[in-house]
Amino acid sequence: MMETIPPAPKASGPIKLLILAGSLGFFALLGVRIREKTQQQAQIAREREATVARVAAEDRGLPRVEVVRGVKATWEPTVSLEGTLMPWHEADLAFKASGRLSAVRVKVGDQVRSGAVLALLDASEAGAQVRAAQAQLKAAQAQLALAQDTERRTTEMVNAGAVGEATGTQAKGQLSLVMAQVEAAQAQLALASVHAGNHTLIAPFSGLVTRAPTGPGAVVGAGVPLIHLQDNSKLRLMATVGEGDAGWVQVGAEVQIAQEGRVVTGKVIAVLPSVDPSTRRVPLEAEVPNEAPPLLAGSFVRATIRSGAPRPVLRLPATARRPGSQDEIVIVSGGKLTLRKVSFALAPDGALLVRSGLGEEDDVVAAPSAEVKVGQEVLVTAREVVR
Repeated sequence: MMETIPPAPKASGPIKLLILAGSLGFFALLGVRIREKTQQQAQIAREREATVARVAAEDRGLPRVEVVRGVKATWEPTVSLEGTLMPWHEADLAFKASGRLSAVRVKVGDQVRSGAVLALLDASEAGAQVRAAQAQLKAAQAQLALAQDTERRTTEMVNAGAVGEATGTQAKGQLSLVMAQVEAAQAQLALASVHAGNHTLIAPFSGLVTRAPTGPGAVVGAGVPLIHLQDNSKLRLMATVGEGDAGWVQVGAEVQIAQEGRVVTGKVIAVLPSVDPSTRRVPLEAEVPNEAPPLLAGSFVRATIRSGAPRPVLRLPATARRPGSQDEIVIVSGGKLTLRKVSFALAPDGALLVRSGLGEEDDVVAAPSAEVKVGQEVLVTAREVVR
């Protein structure tokens, strides 16, 4: 009699799930290994192609360049600028008349108030003209009194019928003529007085005398600058910013000037909505207080304007900017050189903090020459690490 072989025990549910999970994990791991192997082969192929291209480029004698790539960083919107501190007001003062200098009331370094007399010309001739005009006016006024009396008497006689209407009309006409003569004499006197006043040089505003004659005696011409006056109670910063920075600067923004171990804070009062055609930069002006110890008018300063919250930038070495340009760098794309305009700020160490115009994968020539030939083929020898 044959023995009956009992059937194999069936796997329970948890065991089935365990077997299934193990199978899935095995195939997933196999897929990852296959993908990594594929990526390694692709990387090897790219390196092989790059090596072949480099060898071919070397055979053709192409110029070698080192490139860098921008490193991610953050930048607090700060516009750096350079400019000149100018007096708030200044003027070259001159006489409106010609003549001999009779007196100089100020010297270099004097502080004067608005309306102060600075210098005088010999006004003897002008004074004589004033006196002559005054005499003419008095004579015309005397004739006016006689003409008025004659016109009054004639009118009474015409009304009484003693004389005809023609005589009355003639008297009225004579009176009108004399009145016109009086007005002409008054105008002549006013003109002579103005001419005499032109022999006195008056300060149009309070300020510091920076140039003046050392004494009287010289003959000066009308309109020839004689005295220079500056108002340095506050200063005017005259500066420019790049086209890309102009949008960050607003009227009323704070300007910080580091000078002689201290920081002076002013404010922007004007940003011109136009670009200087010679410099391709946007002019601006700022008002700067000039408290003791005073800043020197005419001095060259560096300033910063802060505006807005921090934003991401790409950091490049200072040498990446093309020499002789304001905002150009050189990119290697497809093995050829091309120019790229960027907007950037300067870090304290001089590095370029590029705000726009550059991507993370762009290869930037680390130290380009001033004469870049756009489209020239080059050989990339190494990539520098930016810190």
